[in-house]
Amino acid sequence: MTKQTKIYQVEDIKTRLEGSRSAALVDYQGLSAEQIAALRKEVKETGGVIEVAKNTLVQRALSRLGIELPEKLVGPTAVVYCEKDEVTPLKAIKKTADIHKKPEFKYGIYQNKLLSLDQLKELISLPSREQLLASLLSGLQSPLSRLTHALKFNQVKLLLTLKAATEKN
Repeated sequence: MTKQTKIYQVEDIKTRLEGSRSAALVDYQGLSAEQIAALRKEVKETGGVIEVAKNTLVQRALSRLGIELPEKLVGPTAVVYCEKDEVTPLKAIKKTADIHKKPEFKYGIYQNKLLSLDQLKELISLPSREQLLASLLSGLQSPLSRLTHALKFNQVKLLLTLKAATEKN
C-alpha cells in the first residue's frame, strides 16, 4: 500500500468510528468464509458493518480520536461499526460467538471512550432500543388503560343504577 492510501484508510476508519453509535474490535480468525459471510449479513441486517482493517491503521485512527489502547493489537482484527443501534449488531456477533466460539471481542468503543471486555459485555447485555421503547410504551399505556376502565366503570354503574331505578317505578 502506498503511504497516501494508508492515510485515506486511517481517515476513513476515524470518520466511521466518529459516526457510529458504538464499535467493537473483534478477532475473527477461526471462522470459515461461509461463517464470516453469514455474520456480515446478520450484522448488516441489524444496522451495522464489519470491516477488516490492519491493526496499525486501526490504532492510528483510534489515537487520532484520543483513544489509546493498553496493548498493541495482535492477529487479524475486524472493526464492527454500529450505525443504527448501539447494541443489536454486537448481539449478533455474540450470538455467533456462542455458537462457533469465535469471533472474540478485543475492545469496545462507546461515545469515543475505550471499553474493557467487562464493560463491553455489560453493554451487550442491555436490551435493544426497540425492546426499551416497547417496555416504555407498555408502561405508559398501562396507567392510561386503567384510568379509562375506571372512568367507564363509573359511567356504566351510574347508567345501571338509573335503569334499575326506572324499572322499579
